[in-house]
Amino acid sequence: MKLTRREFAVGMTTAIASMTLPRLAAAQSPLVVPTYGGLWAKFWEEKLLPGLTSATGIQPQLDVGLGKDFVAKIRAGGGRSPYSIFMGNENIAAVLRAEGFFEPFDLAKLPNAAKTFPQFVNKDAKGIRAIVSPIGLAYRTDLVKTAPTSWHDLWENPEFKGKTGLYQIGNTGAVLFLRLVAELFGSGPDDFDTAFAKIKELLPFTQASWSGEVATALIRGDAIIAPVDWTEIMTLQDKGAPVAIVAPKEGVLAFEQSFNLVATGAEKDAAHAYLNYILDAKVQQDMAKAFYTSPSNSESVVDDAMKARTPIVGPRMAEIKSYDWDSYVDRAAEIADRWNREMA
Repeated sequence: MKLTRREFAVGMTTAIASMTLPRLAAAQSPLVVPTYGGLWAKFWEEKLLPGLTSATGIQPQLDVGLGKDFVAKIRAGGGRSPYSIFMGNENIAAVLRAEGFFEPFDLAKLPNAAKTFPQFVNKDAKGIRAIVSPIGLAYRTDLVKTAPTSWHDLWENPEFKGKTGLYQIGNTGAVLFLRLVAELFGSGPDDFDTAFAKIKELLPFTQASWSGEVATALIRGDAIIAPVDWTEIMTLQDKGAPVAIVAPKEGVLAFEQSFNLVATGAEKDAAHAYLNYILDAKVQQDMAKAFYTSPSNSESVVDDAMKARTPIVGPRMAEIKSYDWDSYVDRAAEIADRWNREMA
């Protein structure tokens, strides 16, 4: 998931601090919680972790960095990981899972998992996708005559030829788009030959490493349409930019932050309590207000004003295409290399 630049303004209510959650005895070592920088770190430091401490007694240590940093530390940890819980995009988590670094969660210690939309709970509780940021088709309202309604419009609307923006393959968004195109035009999400052939039809297109660069391309007019997450477009709208975003009729993609229990972590009970707190309905609502994410808890309440801006909530969460990444793990390096060679 990407970092946004909009001004941080969110308040956690006192109800969170008073939630009835199990309080744990003081841990022998602190629970180390990884999260990203910028607004993510600010939210964790000022709101999320104080609320967790009030509710459970856990006093975690925050580790701010990038997903690649968290992966490297787990791999370098040997028999003792610095983390008991990992957070990262599901496609990245799948790689570590295949390498044997994770173990299933004990759902008896995660009562809020039962309230989570089922598609975000991996089989046998091997990871839970707790923070969801949908990706739709964003476009310049002043430069596009016919607003998109379908992913097929990228190929069929001549307005978009040479004016499309896409993520670069190093970003999860590009891999998600690749699998979507394979599903739309081929035999399924692993039909990469078909996907590459179809995406090459969109060349030339602007490539961006992260959502902020997609936003920049849209504002400059280098791209007038692009797959990007709601968070980024709502941020641009807050600044008065002439942009909009739609949910294509075939469904939407999403950055899915996957939480996983690290097999060699020392604080597994605390890790369960931490994830259970994140999955709480009210915490999910407050994350939605802070980041324009879509609550993964089915009992979260999103008001009408918020729904108007971030409509993929509640029953509409079923529109999100959540892929199984096990089949992709062994091909990830090959696919990245092919993209870099063919999508120049």
